[in-house]
Amino acid sequence: MRANSVNQCKITAPVCSLEQVGQVLDAGADEVYFSLMTSEWTSRFGNSDFISRRQSEYSHITDLKDLTEIRNIVSKRKASATLVLNSRYTEKQLPYIFEVISEWESVGGDSVMISDLTVLLWLKERNSRLIRHLSLLTGVFNTSSVAFFNRLDVSRIVLPRELTISEIVEIVQHSENNVGFELLCMFQKCEFIDSFCNFYHPFNYSPFLVNDSGELPGKSELPVIETFDINYKGHGCQLRFINQHGRNIKHLLNNDFCTPSCSACQLMLFKKAGIRNFKIAGRGYPVDLIIKGINLIKSSLGTSNNTVDEIRTRYSSIFGQSCGRDYCYYK
Repeated sequence: MRANSVNQCKITAPVCSLEQVGQVLDAGADEVYFSLMTSEWTSRFGNSDFISRRQSEYSHITDLKDLTEIRNIVSKRKASATLVLNSRYTEKQLPYIFEVISEWESVGGDSVMISDLTVLLWLKERNSRLIRHLSLLTGVFNTSSVAFFNRLDVSRIVLPRELTISEIVEIVQHSENNVGFELLCMFQKCEFIDSFCNFYHPFNYSPFLVNDSGELPGKSELPVIETFDINYKGHGCQLRFINQHGRNIKHLLNNDFCTPSCSACQLMLFKKAGIRNFKIAGRGYPVDLIIKGINLIKSSLGTSNNTVDEIRTRYSSIFGQSCGRDYCYYK
């Protein structure tokens, strides 16, 4: 049985530029995570086979030289950074992935997030000092999976967004004490199971979503998702799916910017269960929006006497829309 930790909860936020690293840390994030899309990768493997599961050129750091600067920024603020390499790779791609990981380790990087078993085994065999986070794309749905990846020196597991609250609590409280857990808590809650998704997502989020006053535009003003694939005819996940009850299944839309999915009013329950790491999704989202998410999550974790109504009022105040059950991350 897992004992409740007294350690402080940490908020992890996405960044896709050097400037954003300082911005989100100043806003209250404790950790940042980022991915790469270098010219060397695209010249060798194209821009449709991404080095991480984030199909948007705006969502990545683009130069390996920036790894050193990211490490310097987080070190000065006594924070940490995680390099995301959570795709699964071909035999030809793996040598380059190993080069990137080695470079991150050599500049003093903190951790790497992965889902490829070959990469995990490689890190273990070379006794890498990098902390290993397991992506939610791996799909850890039970304590047996936790035990398996613990033997591969995984120290933190991002749990799937499809788990119920009771399932999350069960896994956390009946797993080895040396494994930490992280939950996605804001933005981009898809109805489909991430670890089983093989849809092609060749789109780019526009980086110009915030107007001159610093506010997000209304839903009707949001731009259409862009793509550079001339043969692209729409996301597979945006086809019309109906569940067994005849209800249309919600899919990822641009209105996530205005009424984001979140778990703010459930955080104290998860904290009591022993979870100490909470992640904000949205690599490629406007940094102002990410900062709003940090503000909501930080204020909701800050005190144990927050009522649900107070948190929901804060959500409405920050995002300008009322929350509802459809926007709850975990049912």
